[in-house]
Amino acid sequence: MTHRPAHWIDGDLTVKFEFSTASLSAADRFDYWRDVVCQHCIPAASETPHHGDFEATVAGRSVGPLDVATLIAPEHSWTRDAIDVKRGPESSLWVSFMEAGFGYLEQNGNSVVQKAGDIVLYDAARPFKYNLTTESFYILRIPRDLLVHRSPAAEKFVATSLGAGTGFRPVLGSLIKEVSENATLTDVPSAATHVTTSILDLLACLIDLHDGNTAHQSVSDALFKRACAFIQQRIEDPDLSADMVAVSERISLRTLARVFAANGTTPMRYIWQKRLEASYCAIAQGSVRKVSEAAMNYGFSDLSHFSRTFKKTFGVSPQTLMIKKH
Repeated sequence: MTHRPAHWIDGDLTVKFEFSTASLSAADRFDYWRDVVCQHCIPAASETPHHGDFEATVAGRSVGPLDVATLIAPEHSWTRDAIDVKRGPESSLWVSFMEAGFGYLEQNGNSVVQKAGDIVLYDAARPFKYNLTTESFYILRIPRDLLVHRSPAAEKFVATSLGAGTGFRPVLGSLIKEVSENATLTDVPSAATHVTTSILDLLACLIDLHDGNTAHQSVSDALFKRACAFIQQRIEDPDLSADMVAVSERISLRTLARVFAANGTTPMRYIWQKRLEASYCAIAQGSVRKVSEAAMNYGFSDLSHFSRTFKKTFGVSPQTLMIKKH
């Protein structure tokens, strides 16, 4: 399709843009996509298992001081390293809202599995790795000072799911989606200013709530975080159990159960959820050759049960994900 150049990396997007790989030959689609996103968003290296048939679209524009884009694409990854940061400096903070799809983000020692409904923050001025499969996905570029002025703690919470368990998160997601899709905002500057101010204030609210929870963490909260870290470190151990977690913290199973119940789950439910997420990443990143290998590596002995649970959780069967990968 025809398009005009527009750049976000200098913070001045003067025209809206829309790009699609649909009109290109299958062999040229991903290279085109990689060039487009690097030019219009954040310069980074990218890879995909779908080189032969990469169908994707991205559309974006400015709304007030913010830049917003909608992105639909099959599985691909972005890796921004120190060389990319030096070669293509970008100081903005970015927010992503996953309406439908799946992502995995690593930055600044943090990592987060991003599922439908999740909102995460990442920093273009630092290296990161982002694996994405997006059916409906929105990204928001925010001049750093606009957010840090409202919430000085913002930079600490990259690669963190913001607003989980609060009613504010779906409100923010809806606002981001509306700003992305409501073209009339560009014609009414005062309306654009009002809605972008609301987005920034609500995002700062989520960050401050998260920061407050961290700063005033109770003994129970600290115990929960340590237990989760223990589980994550031993997620490939087929013998991992609630008993092992309790022993590691020198507490009773009853105490462990109460701690997890306060966070809306049980120790074993959390373990199996993390095993599922780890198996998804293993398949998506190509570190296993068979679905059965992913299942067995993460403690699933019943392949049929694994496949059913996997599809219910991620909306795609492990077999389909494996085929797409190869």
